[in-house]
Amino acid sequence: MEHDLVLGGRVVTPGGVEDLEIGVSDGLVREVGRALRGSRRIDAGRCLIFPGFIDLHVHLREPGWEQKEDFRTGTRAAAHGGVTAVVDMPNNPTPATTREAVDLKARLAREKAVVGVMLNGGVGERMEDVASISGRVVGYKLYMSETTGASALPKGALGRVFNAVAATGKPLSVHCEDQEVLDETEAKAQEASGAGTYPDVRPPRAETEAVGRVVAALRETRGLRANVCHASTAETLRLVRSGAGEGLRLSCEASLHHLYFSKKALLDNRLLRTNPPLREEEDRKALLEGIGDSSVSFLVTDHAPHLEEEKEEQGLAGVPGLDDYSHVVSWLIRDQGVDPTVISRVASANPAAYLGLGDRGEISPGKRADFAVLDLRSPEVVRRDDVQSRCGWSPYEGREFPGRARYTIVGGEPVLDDGELAR
Repeated sequence: MEHDLVLGGRVVTPGGVEDLEIGVSDGLVREVGRALRGSRRIDAGRCLIFPGFIDLHVHLREPGWEQKEDFRTGTRAAAHGGVTAVVDMPNNPTPATTREAVDLKARLAREKAVVGVMLNGGVGERMEDVASISGRVVGYKLYMSETTGASALPKGALGRVFNAVAATGKPLSVHCEDQEVLDETEAKAQEASGAGTYPDVRPPRAETEAVGRVVAALRETRGLRANVCHASTAETLRLVRSGAGEGLRLSCEASLHHLYFSKKALLDNRLLRTNPPLREEEDRKALLEGIGDSSVSFLVTDHAPHLEEEKEEQGLAGVPGLDDYSHVVSWLIRDQGVDPTVISRVASANPAAYLGLGDRGEISPGKRADFAVLDLRSPEVVRRDDVQSRCGWSPYEGREFPGRARYTIVGGEPVLDDGELAR
């Protein structure tokens, strides 16, 4: 059988890494083996071939903030980093809580995106809107504190929201920072004439108290699957493990920046301000351990592209990350000793399962031909000129990583082709 494409290299399977070839036709994996025939061949040599990376947590900013990012620039950044599909968050100037708002985002993504884009719906004041958009979104996002483009959920409404989302059969991702704790610590800082760093006014307690509320609400909700966004503390991991141990459908994600940086880096670089903030070194190490022991289910960017001048002048929270997904993955594998099969699980298989996408997440016949091909023998220094995100900067600028994405293949077509963007 002759395939449209044969991709050869060190294929990452659930059981390990093998030297194999992948036969692709009509956008699907048709055969995995050796000595395959194809009209086009890509010999990736010693590169690792992963099932396409799926980033469950990005903010592509369109519509409304196109000066920061749009679906084309954001998905080019994703392809640059080896990411073949993203889930875009709903906090735009007009939040994606209604059919009209979701449909507009979907149309813009179809017209501009170079990798797959799926949408999370927002949860607003009208619970009937949750059901009305369920066929248009892959999940929902809930904010327990105020953030750019979204209001905090009223404290007594958590159970009502959980039940409304559970009725759709879709998962719910939750930004866990308790607004009352944030207000309290902010007031104390003001009383002390503004004393305290950014992590001081967004303390670990804000996150862990919110996670505790999520666990309590899940105990009263049948069938809901919930994901704690960008876990930043060791205690959050303990709470998530405990909840899962009770049989609750609870998981958490870790962002690249919480894995790579600690609080000290934020004190040296104001651009690293994020919500939740970077934490202590022991929290960072706990997250790294959580990747390996399955406490952390998903590896995400929380790609939040603000312009550099906005960060400097307004102190906005959030950092871009899509351009650097493969950089941080290479660091996890080469410098932190994370097994490639673990990366495949947290970056591909688990996100696909969470979203109910049976057509991807592993490399096997019948699955989508989405691949992230990483060269771990090609050290690269992050340079501003290479950033594809419209925001134009990277939190990792000037740092050298042991590897990078060489090919990003979506539906059998290279979007990143031997290190160069093809679209």
